[in-house]
Amino acid sequence: MRLENKVALVTGGGMGIGRGIVLCMAREGADVVIPDLNLDSANKVAGEVQNLGRKSLALKVDVTKKQQVEDMVKKTLDTFGRIDILVNNAGMMGDRLGMPFLNNEEEDWDMAFAVNVKSVFLVCKAVVPHMIERQYGKIINLSSVAGRFASQTNPPYSVAKAGVVTFTQIMAKDLAKYNINVNAICPGFLYTSFWERLAPIIGKMNPALAGMSAREIFESRVKALVPLQREQTPEDIGYAAVFLASEEARNITGQALHVDGGTVMI
Repeated sequence: MRLENKVALVTGGGMGIGRGIVLCMAREGADVVIPDLNLDSANKVAGEVQNLGRKSLALKVDVTKKQQVEDMVKKTLDTFGRIDILVNNAGMMGDRLGMPFLNNEEEDWDMAFAVNVKSVFLVCKAVVPHMIERQYGKIINLSSVAGRFASQTNPPYSVAKAGVVTFTQIMAKDLAKYNINVNAICPGFLYTSFWERLAPIIGKMNPALAGMSAREIFESRVKALVPLQREQTPEDIGYAAVFLASEEARNITGQALHVDGGTVMI
C-alpha cells in the first residue's frame, strides 16, 4: 500500500499500458481518475479499480484540447480535492511508417507532436499550479525506447518521445523547489496493434522472416534486440510507475527509466 490515500490521474488509462498503470496504482492504495478518448474503456477500467476497493472516476477527454484538459482537472479536484500523482500516458504512434523518413507527411508530424508532446504540456500546465500550492507532487511522463535512439520505423513518434524526455528534465529543474518529482518511463517491446501492422512489413524486408505470423516476427525481434530475451507487459510499466510515485523515489527526479529488458543502455 505504498500509495495509500493518494489520488492519481492517469491519462489514456482505459487500455494497454495505461490500464496496467491504473491497476498497479489501485492495488497500492491509490484512487484513480481515468481520462480517455474511449469512455467505454475508461468506465470498464474504473470498475476494475472499484473492485479493488478504491475510488475511481472515468472521463472522456481529448488531452490535445486545452479546454477539455482544464475541465478534466476541475472535475478531478471537485471530486477528490487533490491530485497527488499525474501520469501522462496518453500517446499514439501513427500508421504511416518511415524507412526512409521521406515517406512521412506533414500531418504525421503534427499529430505525433500534438498527442505525445503538446498534451503533456497542457496537462502539466493545468495540474502543476495545484501541486505547487500543496508543495507536493509526483509527475510521470511516458516516453519510449524509440525516443532514446534514432528509430527509422516511425520518425515523428521517435522524435516526439525524445522531446518528452527533454521536457521531463526541464520540468524537473523548474519544480524541484516545490517538492515535485518529475520523471519519465521508456517502455520497450510490448505487443500492440502497431506491431501487428509493422511485423508484416519487417517480414517483407527480411527473407529470413518469410512465412512467419506477426506475433512470430515480434518474438524474433525481441530475441534479437532484448538482452533479457522477453517482451515487456503493461504491468511491468505499472510497477515502475508505482515506484516513481512512491516516497521510496523521493530523491529521484529528471530521470528516464528504461523498462525494456536492456534494449537501450545509456
